[in-house]
Amino acid sequence: MTRKGKKQLPQKFNQTIKNSFVKGLITERSELNFPEDASVDELNCSLSKAGNRTKRLALEYEAGYEESSNTTTSGMLYTTKTWENVGENPDLQYLVVQYGSRLRFYNKGTIPLSSGEVPTSDANATPYVLNMTPYAYSGGLGASASRIEVASVSGRLVVVSPQLNPFYIERDPDTGVFTVTSITFTVRDLSFNKSRISLTSSTTGPGIDRQYDIYNAGWTADTITTYKAANANAWPPLTHPWYSGKTAVGAFDAAEWALIYGGNSLIAPGHFLLDLFNPDRDTASGLTGVSPPTVPTTRFNSVVAYAGRIWYGGMDSKIYYSQITEDISQLGNCYQQNDPTSEEFSDLLDTDGGFVRLAEASGIRKLHVFGSSLLVFAENGVWRISGIDGNIFRATDFSVFKVTDFGLAQRGSFVSAQNSVPFWWSYSGIHTVQVTEQGGMVEVNISRETIQTFWRDIAESEKISVTSEYDALNNRIVWLYSNAGETITGKLNRLLFLDIDLGAFYPWSISDASTDSPEVVGTSFYKGAGADIIEFTVVDDNDDEVEDAAGNTVVVNLSAGTLKSSEIFLLVRNPATRKLTFATFNSTSFLDWGTANYEAYAEAAYNFIGDLGRRKNSPYITTFLKQTETGFELVGSTYNPLRESSLKVSAYWDFKKTASSTAQEAYRHKQPLVVNTSDLTNVISPTTVLSTRLKLRGRGRVVRLRFEGSRGKDFNLLGWETLDAMNNGY
Repeated sequence: MTRKGKKQLPQKFNQTIKNSFVKGLITERSELNFPEDASVDELNCSLSKAGNRTKRLALEYEAGYEESSNTTTSGMLYTTKTWENVGENPDLQYLVVQYGSRLRFYNKGTIPLSSGEVPTSDANATPYVLNMTPYAYSGGLGASASRIEVASVSGRLVVVSPQLNPFYIERDPDTGVFTVTSITFTVRDLSFNKSRISLTSSTTGPGIDRQYDIYNAGWTADTITTYKAANANAWPPLTHPWYSGKTAVGAFDAAEWALIYGGNSLIAPGHFLLDLFNPDRDTASGLTGVSPPTVPTTRFNSVVAYAGRIWYGGMDSKIYYSQITEDISQLGNCYQQNDPTSEEFSDLLDTDGGFVRLAEASGIRKLHVFGSSLLVFAENGVWRISGIDGNIFRATDFSVFKVTDFGLAQRGSFVSAQNSVPFWWSYSGIHTVQVTEQGGMVEVNISRETIQTFWRDIAESEKISVTSEYDALNNRIVWLYSNAGETITGKLNRLLFLDIDLGAFYPWSISDASTDSPEVVGTSFYKGAGADIIEFTVVDDNDDEVEDAAGNTVVVNLSAGTLKSSEIFLLVRNPATRKLTFATFNSTSFLDWGTANYEAYAEAAYNFIGDLGRRKNSPYITTFLKQTETGFELVGSTYNPLRESSLKVSAYWDFKKTASSTAQEAYRHKQPLVVNTSDLTNVISPTTVLSTRLKLRGRGRVVRLRFEGSRGKDFNLLGWETLDAMNNGY
């Protein structure tokens, strides 16, 4: 055969083999340098560390689910937290659900989780619900306006919110009775009422504020009287303490005091202790009419246990910390134990409380313990608080270092992963922290080279709703947020996963049922082990059941360990009943809520088959899919396979938006499955992997393949091979 007098050379053939498709979605590479094993686009697929890619399971109510005893309102604020070590039982965990201004509790050791509403007490089976309205501070927006943050401390749960006066909850392990206690925050008054310059000289006829400053600096009524008598009734300056003028016999002498040159320096105030949120200088000093200090106009938005004490942040640029909490009464003791104005015992102690001021920080949103450090996440950056040289914090010995300018934009995006490694969303992307060989910390943007465009296209109105969870079983993170155009406030129907081991992102979406579609409003991870209250029959030494005087069998309720699969639970509101329950991605119907179809597809990387210039074709593709059928069900006289698969394959040549041919079915049994009528769960098949050879239509310089599932069916793609043909010349 000739063409313009030249002999046409035969095409060269080779194979492209793909047995790993796990780099996830990539949006930050061009068509000409797209990485192998990544996807150009995908939705509702699961990535396996073994290299295969499957269709996600459908979302359904958990098996045997129950609904909450109380109704809720659509669009209200929801939050889920975990109470660890309840009543100092290390196996007992409660899921804490905030809905509006109320808290309810679920025992994470129960199966199903939704049946685990914690009773009011052992004697009262009514599910315990805490109304937080009494703890809302006066002048705020109300208890339902802000999400809570919690910390587990000595079996109690400390609760804070920008709209709440902090409190802690405890549950008596013997009676099951709940007790809620407000936390009083005590601080030393470390500020002066009058200007610092005016305090460096003596004064006659001082106002009440100047008098307070003098007393707060440690001067006593006796020493002031003695000073005034020697100085024409003038009050002392605060350039040096009163005990600078002590005589050999320990008495104060004004003339002796005057021999000490104080210059224009000032001694430290702090003699008086005040309530941080209700400061009363009159009561503390015995004076009348003292100007109050600046009273906080909000409350804490973050709390954490670190270095043997409790830390509180988010109210202003100060991070408050308690004294070492040897007793629960010290939770709010954020002050130095020794009087800083004392002559004999003024030293700061390692165990003292106080605060760390981060003057540059704006909008502190999260406190997080990472290794031996406390990380402070603000809107405009992240700071590290630790001891000197990376040691644990001490009140007498600590350092503050700014890690990065990329702060926390949405508090709900923050996740603590394995070994407490933090991940968060800023206004610029998704970030984490890495520890250097020298023990320092550096920020790493993990979206900039991967899914920055995808992340950027999530509207700010959708990012506001973001909440997150760490799946410790699979070492992955999931961020949930609202879909574009969602009309129900707080409804979460988009999911973005990060597989930390693979470094791969992949998105899911939740489909709505046609009517009264359940509303996902929160999430929680169950680690697979817990404790539940189980009824045991009392027996005697002969293993005979013990009966009471009325002849009834004696039983006792004891805490016992439980085991079940670790997984992520979604908190769901049923709009038909207005009640809460839980759902999981566990259904093999592959229809969300049993009826709603969802797309599941993945588009593989661009394949240039050797070069960019020559035209090619791939006449054949062989797909390899895991057989997924798990049994049969008898419908009428027909045996229908359970968990049947379907996977359609199509090719897109030369960057076209439309396929070069109709999608073809790749899941084909070469031999029919044999039904064992005596055991429908037994699938008789000669193989575990189905290989199917298909003709692949089209030609061009580059091809990308699209794999797409079908309604109500599974797929498990292990890999594929294409036979590629390339022209010898251009």
